[in-house]
Amino acid sequence: MDSNADGSEGLYRLLVESLGDYAVLAMSPGGDIITWNAGAQTVFGYTKAEAVGRPFGLIFTADDVQAGAPATELADAQRGCRTQSERRHLRKDGTTFWASYTVSPMYGAAGTLIGFATIVADTSESFRAREALRESEERLRLLIESIPEYAIFSLATDGSITTWNSAAHRTLGYAEHEILGKHFAELFSPDDVANGVPSIVLQKATALGAVDEERWFVRKDGTRFLGSEKISRLKTGSKSAASGFVHIAQDITARNEFADELRRRASIDALTELPNRSTFLDHVNRAIAAMKRRASSLFAVLFIDLDHFKEINDTFGHTVADRLLEITARRLERCARTEDIVARIGGDEFAILLNSISDIRDAEGAAQRIGAEMRKSMPVDGRSVRATVSIGIALGSPHYDRPEDVLRDADTAMYVAKGAGRGRSMVFVPQGGTATGSDGEIESDLRHAVDRNELRVFYQPVLRLSDSSVAGFEALVRWEHPTRGLLGPQDFVPKAEESDLICAIDHWVLRNACRALAGWREHFPAAELSINVNFSSKEFSRPDLLAELQHVLAATGLPAGALHLEITESAIMEQSDRTSTVLGAIRDLGIQLQIDDFGIGYSSLATLGRTPAHALKIDRSFVESMESRTGKVLVHSITHLAHNLGLVAIAEGIETDEQLAGLLAMRCEFGQGFLFAAPLEGGAAEAFLRAHAPGVA
Repeated sequence: MDSNADGSEGLYRLLVESLGDYAVLAMSPGGDIITWNAGAQTVFGYTKAEAVGRPFGLIFTADDVQAGAPATELADAQRGCRTQSERRHLRKDGTTFWASYTVSPMYGAAGTLIGFATIVADTSESFRAREALRESEERLRLLIESIPEYAIFSLATDGSITTWNSAAHRTLGYAEHEILGKHFAELFSPDDVANGVPSIVLQKATALGAVDEERWFVRKDGTRFLGSEKISRLKTGSKSAASGFVHIAQDITARNEFADELRRRASIDALTELPNRSTFLDHVNRAIAAMKRRASSLFAVLFIDLDHFKEINDTFGHTVADRLLEITARRLERCARTEDIVARIGGDEFAILLNSISDIRDAEGAAQRIGAEMRKSMPVDGRSVRATVSIGIALGSPHYDRPEDVLRDADTAMYVAKGAGRGRSMVFVPQGGTATGSDGEIESDLRHAVDRNELRVFYQPVLRLSDSSVAGFEALVRWEHPTRGLLGPQDFVPKAEESDLICAIDHWVLRNACRALAGWREHFPAAELSINVNFSSKEFSRPDLLAELQHVLAATGLPAGALHLEITESAIMEQSDRTSTVLGAIRDLGIQLQIDDFGIGYSSLATLGRTPAHALKIDRSFVESMESRTGKVLVHSITHLAHNLGLVAIAEGIETDEQLAGLLAMRCEFGQGFLFAAPLEGGAAEAFLRAHAPGVA
């Protein structure tokens, strides 16, 4: 027996000493160390001679010893037969480390306590790994919680919801404790659930790795919203099967409504709510295509211009003039049939597409009805206003290929009617008729307008909205026609575009405007004035454009940063590689670019973001609509978009104090409009400067 006992004890000691990675020690019932293996020396740094006989607290930190932790551990072990825990322990050199350990009581043959056995393992590496994982998970949680517009939650493989962020609570209405464990089909519409859409979506995500879709979601309160949804498959290790899914959803209802409103505004005239020029040309294009397929599909285009509109505008102001345009639009709609298209082309010009007519007499009859209707007195803001119209008629033909040609011919006939005494209609006569000659005369006059010094530059002040000081001017071209009087850009710029005269006009305005501004900057140096000059998209195909810009700046002594070129939103959308290169080169010269009439087109945000512009001009139609909630939302959205893109916002067409207050609240930096000043000739612009320029007493 003794021999066997000695052999067993020797085998036990050999086993304990072989556990080199584990500290194995035993304590007396009073807590003094009585055995200490080689692993304990490795882990704690004490030799067996240094450790045996010392209290169990030798391997505890000073704080734990002071708190009575060693005695507590032994007492807990005796009561529970064994304890297991993890805590910081102390080495001989004073360093601490994390370790897991067990304490077990040892009993003799009579059942009396003879001591305690402890096994300690250094878990520093695994603890650091767990701590790093915990910190990583916390950072991920904080990141997910910091994205307020995205509802982010995770799904088990069966579609049940396992996590739920606060944005999901705000977006979908469910608190975390209400939704965890439920199937995400709870968030789908009843029709989608009935059609098995939730399962189909998970199957697609499993097969493809991720799925991006838009669908209608249902909130806790039963209301619905349109949301974008991305579901990504999670994989564990090298397994190809999904171990779950991450689901990200965003409420895009407002964004889609804004996009729909932009599309709608891109197709209609904001003032009259009629189709605009672009939409009208689309309809004419379809009419041409129908006539090419079937010659009996006859149509006609009526081009309608209000007579003496400029005089009405100058006499009664923009408010009365705009109201007159609205009344005209309604009267034209009453004169048209259901199948006809009534549009506002621009300024005081309207057009009607007469579909499915029998012959030219139908078009002439429609023109007579319109003329009679328009001769009736119009009650406008307590005034009685009369305005006749001149009408040009172009009859459809299979020989037309472009809708612009039909509109041009109707416009030509309208000018003939206006030249014949106004208040009448005229049919376009192709191949040498009177109307064709009139159009040629207009173009010929325009070609000589620069040489004859008939062009004029008017200057509309651009103000800092915060203090109503003048920041600069927009240069606006007018034509002092020898027989027709002062014409606005809507009366001749479209023809200049068609006949490629627009570049000559642009450069004439550029030179004169820069010369005028250089003089004003000399007299008002503190104002640091700038000049905005409108540029046609055709400019960017000119090989000498950059040289011309440099020449004008050098000749006038104007700093490049004081020149701002305005390009339309449509020109941005038409960007070619050549245009992009030229725009970048203009920016490199120090000249600033502004995107004009933003919102009346439908631009790609990606293209907009790549354009080297510094300012975005909000079209006056949006500013006019600020009385409505939708109008305010649109202007605020455009201003916010400009600021997010790092652009300055400039509002056009400000006419009321209410509009100004709203724009200030939206942090719109600059503005122009009749509330401040109409376009002014040079002397009047300088007088305005004396009253409003910064630094002028």
